[in-house]
This record gives sequence, C-alpha cells and structure tokens, in this order.
Amino acid sequence: MTPSKADFQAVLGQARDLVRNQLDLTEKTILRVAETAPAGIADRLQTLFETKGKRIRSTLLCLISNCGNVAPDASRVAHACASVELLHLASLVHDDIIDGTELRRGKATAHKKWGTQVAVLVGDYVLSQSMRCVIDERDREVPVVISDAADKLIVGEIMELDHCGELGLSRETYNEIIDAKTAALIEAASRIGGIMAGFDKPLIDECAKMGAHFGLAFQIIDDLLDYGYGSKNLDKAKFTDLSNGLITLPLLYYFEDCNADERSEMESLIKRVATDDVAGEILARLNAKKSFDKAKAEAQEHLEQALQIADKFPKNNFTGEIVAMFSSMSDRGN
Repeated sequence: MTPSKADFQAVLGQARDLVRNQLDLTEKTILRVAETAPAGIADRLQTLFETKGKRIRSTLLCLISNCGNVAPDASRVAHACASVELLHLASLVHDDIIDGTELRRGKATAHKKWGTQVAVLVGDYVLSQSMRCVIDERDREVPVVISDAADKLIVGEIMELDHCGELGLSRETYNEIIDAKTAALIEAASRIGGIMAGFDKPLIDECAKMGAHFGLAFQIIDDLLDYGYGSKNLDKAKFTDLSNGLITLPLLYYFEDCNADERSEMESLIKRVATDDVAGEILARLNAKKSFDKAKAEAQEHLEQALQIADKFPKNNFTGEIVAMFSSMSDRGN
C-alpha cells in the first residue's frame, strides 16, 4: 500500500498504468467522437481533445470496475469512461465562458480561440456525445446516472452564479454548490464503476458515497490551491475564485472565527482583490486564524470516510490503488 505522504501525481500515474488498456480504449472512443463529427465541428473537437486532463474520474471508474470477482467488459468500461470525461469537458468549456477564463492547462480556452457563440455550441455537442457514449449500455441505470450528473453540474453552476459575491454565504449552501459542481460527477463515475464491477445494490450505493466524499475533498483542496496553499506548478492564476466573487471554505472558516471589525476589514480587502495588491494581507489574516489548516482537516475527514468504504471492497491491486489515491489526495499540489 502506498504511504499516505506519497505524491498524488505519482500515485495517479501508477493507477493509470494499472488500468492502461481500458484508458487507452477510452481515448480511442473519445477520438472517434471527433473523427465522426460533421465538418466545422470535427477539427475543433480534435483541438479540444488534444489537451488531456488528469483523467481522475475515468481512472477511478476503471479501478472500481476491476475490484469485483470477474473482470469487466473493457468496451463497456471505456464507453462509460468516455461519457464521464466528455461530460466533464463540456462543463469546463461552459465554465470557462462563464468565468471569462482565457487559459486552461496552458492553452487558450475554446471561447478565446473560436468566440463565445461557437464555444457554447461545441460544448453542447460534447455534452450530447457524452450521452450517446452510453446509449447502448445494457444496464439502463448507467445512462440515468450520467443524465443525473449532468443535471447536478448545471444546477451547481447556477447556484454558484446566484450566490456569487455573497459574503454571507452559509456553509450549507457552500456544501450544496460543491456537491453539485464537483462531487456529483465523481460520485457518478464511482457508482458506474460499482455497476461494472458487478457489485450488489448496497455496495454500489457505497461506491457512490465514496465518490461523493472524494469529490468534496477534491474541491476543498482546489479551494486551498487557489490561495496558493500547498500549490506546486499550479496551472492557473492564484486568487481566481475571489476575483470571480466566489467565497470558498477557508473564508467561511475565517468568518466563523472573526469579530465584527475583522469581518468588516476582510470584506473590504475582498472587494479590492481584483484591483489592489491586497492578496498578501488576505493570506496573512487567513493564516492567523488557521483557516487553511481547518479547511484541509475537513477535506481529510471526507477522505477518511472514503477510505472506510474502500476497505469494504475485495482486497486486490485495484483496491490498493484506490486507497493510495485517497491517501495522497490531500497533499496534491495542482
């Protein structure tokens, strides 16, 4: 079993290697979407697909699917993974438009390259193809899971916009937002993995809970990285969330612990974060209240709950890699 302080990217690479055949088949399935697309879309999709993400969701789906007593059908797994990754990509294209993001993974975003109108439609097409990837899946729950995840992603994004700049954001609302916009798709991937593994209904439901906890932890760590806390080779600008009016967990912890004067001063700093050089002061105040440490501890609690569920799986190399991913995630640097 990989030590808890192992580098997350190294652990993820090791996990991907273990399910390389299924992930390679996933990539072929995704590329086929571009190859079979109509003129005017195909070339844009090929460009979009060139920059791969970390494939965390599909890797987790593959690992879980191999935890059962019988090896899963590789084509079924690949089509499910492609569906998850395309849905994720569609959401990123639309998120970048909403946030006005100009770079993703070091390259110009879709709307910067092709304009907002085309980018919206390309994102829509990718979303449609995500659903098509599982249209022939023999377990009819799988398309429903993907559809439900798409619904939640959209609801989460709308909730985030509705509460943008809301300095009095409640913990309950924050949790609802990150559950929908981040945890929902990882939860879906984990549920589908359980289905592909041939688990019984109770264990499939546990898979979904495990994915939800992992997804919540993943987003909280993202919140921390946005401040530069624990970041290494971060592929996006720091303080993006605050600049976009998003109030995340470290600030919520700060507001719970501060007095009225401190709150007023912090609110003033936040309003100037996009224009004034106040980032250092914000960081100093959050560090003084141990807001980052508290947020990381909450992420770790979610990971511990995910690990408890993973302990119910049959013991094999695939389960070991799931444990390693969960154990190292809180220390990821990007």
